[in-house]
Amino acid sequence: MGSEDSFTESTWGLGIHDAHCHPTDTMPKAGAIPTMKAKSLTIMGTRQSDLPLVASLARDYPEKIVPSFGYHPWFSYLIYDDTRSGGEREVDKNEHYLSVLTGTPTKDLISALPAPRKLSSVVTELRSHLETFPKALVGEIGMDRGFRIPFPDNAGAEGHAVYVPGDTEDGKRLTSHRVSMDHQKKIFVAQLKLAGELNRAVSVHGVQCHGALFDIFRELWRGHEVEVESRKEMKRRRRRAKGGAEGHEYLPDIEGSGDSDDDEFDEEVGKRQEKKQEYTPKPYPPRICLHSFSAPVQTLQQYLNPPSPKTRYPSRVFFSFSSTINARPEKGHMEKIMETVKGVPEGRVLVESDLHTAGEDMDAALEGAVRVIAGIKGMGIDECVKVLGENWREFVFGDV
Repeated sequence: MGSEDSFTESTWGLGIHDAHCHPTDTMPKAGAIPTMKAKSLTIMGTRQSDLPLVASLARDYPEKIVPSFGYHPWFSYLIYDDTRSGGEREVDKNEHYLSVLTGTPTKDLISALPAPRKLSSVVTELRSHLETFPKALVGEIGMDRGFRIPFPDNAGAEGHAVYVPGDTEDGKRLTSHRVSMDHQKKIFVAQLKLAGELNRAVSVHGVQCHGALFDIFRELWRGHEVEVESRKEMKRRRRRAKGGAEGHEYLPDIEGSGDSDDDEFDEEVGKRQEKKQEYTPKPYPPRICLHSFSAPVQTLQQYLNPPSPKTRYPSRVFFSFSSTINARPEKGHMEKIMETVKGVPEGRVLVESDLHTAGEDMDAALEGAVRVIAGIKGMGIDECVKVLGENWREFVFGDV
């Protein structure tokens, strides 16, 4: 096997970036972070208790950590929507849980659950963390149709089962109650809008709700689609500017436009048109990572296909894959995702570990993910690592 196909120390030296991981869930192992081969870890916040842990790791290892602050949909039922019409409302614990949980939770269950926090307070908290860390992301946020809340006696202080490696949702730790999709959407959209206001990328969780996720993004994008000229139209406008009346703007050639009369949608031209514009707050995030993406090709195409021949969606969407979630041969996952990975453009793919423990296992998971992407895409390992690195930098930092 040639050097392009092998995984060497020089390969790690090119820079491999974990787009989504959770080392704060196993803090005793976090000391391994500076010795890891991975160039950087994009670590997710999921709930109130681990947000300060994310911040502490970002301060301890600023060259290695990109922090993300958000509330995972598994914790959305612990948040009370006080932002509805009529202004802020006081929390009514019984009313809240009866309205956001499916089925009818018993009085004993509601009594044992913690008092929910106000959504307005959650957004204020997240804003504070994001302002403290100007390059931080919003995440992990999203929607989950399958999640069932845990019994309080199997939960931590915030009402969620404490992570234990190897745990399974076998019904012994979980109730029969799910969080309504309507409530999850409110918490999700509030965080998406915060990301749009502060110009931050988001890392998104989606389980059994791929269509619902896309519909939410499309709602936020509606009316903000970006108009993009075809190469043919841009050439005509340049010619008019060159030969027109005094005062017309001269438009320099765009690299790569050539002499083609191609009328096709050109995403790169669109990106260049926007690149140097001053940012103004938006109701949607500028960049989105759909983490451990497992949707079928048809869903992928919804994100990739422009809404019309001359417009595109305003957020740049990336798709992240792992060897722990997406590509486990013993679970039969490889067959399911192969066509999806093939359909993701090279400039939109990311890799992640999605692991809860820093150290060698996380590095091994990243290596496995890179191998999966390189194999499916027919790329050499080093070539793949370089592409993934460029994609990660664009996802996290935007056009810099």
